[in-house]
Amino acid sequence: MLHQFLMLLLGLVAGSALRPVVVALAVPAGQPPSGACPTCSPLPSGSPSALRLLSPGGRCRACRTPLGVAWLPELTTAAAFAAVAAGGTEGWYAAAQYWLALVGSALLLVDSAVQRLPDTLTLPAAVGTFTLLTVAAAHHEHGSLGRALAAAAAAGVLFTVLAMGSMGMGDAKLVISLSALLGWHSWQAALLGLVMSFLLMATVSAFLLVTRRTTRKSTLAFGPFLIIGTLAALLAHS
Repeated sequence: MLHQFLMLLLGLVAGSALRPVVVALAVPAGQPPSGACPTCSPLPSGSPSALRLLSPGGRCRACRTPLGVAWLPELTTAAAFAAVAAGGTEGWYAAAQYWLALVGSALLLVDSAVQRLPDTLTLPAAVGTFTLLTVAAAHHEHGSLGRALAAAAAAGVLFTVLAMGSMGMGDAKLVISLSALLGWHSWQAALLGLVMSFLLMATVSAFLLVTRRTTRKSTLAFGPFLIIGTLAALLAHS
C-alpha cells in the first residue's frame, strides 16, 4: 500500500510536468504545437506565461486564461501510476510500464481532445519501451523480448491495414508500444489487451448512441481505449 501511495504521489508530480505538453499538443491536425498561452503569446517564451509554468488549476499564471481542465493531467497520470504499482511488477519491466503510463496519459488526453496521436509522443513511447524491455532482457528478467517484438510487429501490421479504413496511423504507431509491453508477458496478455480495447470502445459507442450523444456517423478516438485496455490487461495478468 505504501508503494502504491508513493507512486500515486509521483504520478501527481509527473502529471503536473505533463500538463504543458498536453496543452501544447492538443491542437487540430496540421496546426503546429503551441508553446505559450494564446492570450500571452506575444511575450517571450521565458516569460511567466510560458506553458512550462502552468499551475495544476489549468490556468495561465500571468493572465489566468483557462488552459485545459483543472487537475486532469495530474489525476490521470496518478491513477495510471497507482494502477501499475498495484500490479506489483518490479525491475526494468516495471520501468517500461511506468514509462508508457506517463506518455500514455498524455496521449490519452490529447487524443480525447482533438482525435490525434502526435508522433511527438508515439515515437518516444516506442523508443523508451523497446529500450527498457531490451535492458530487462539483458538483466534476465522474466519475460521474452522476442515475443514482445513479434507481438508489436503483428499488431502494427494489423492496425496499418485497419488504418486504410476508419482508423488512423496514430493508432497503428501507438499499438506497437502497447503490444510490445503486453507481449513481453505473454501472447494471451497481448491478445487480451486488444480484445478489451475493442470491447471498451464498442460499449462506450453503444452507450453514446443510446443516449443520443452521438450519431452513427460520429467518430471516437480509439487511442484512449487502447491505453485503458492495455492497462486492464496488465492488471489481469499481474
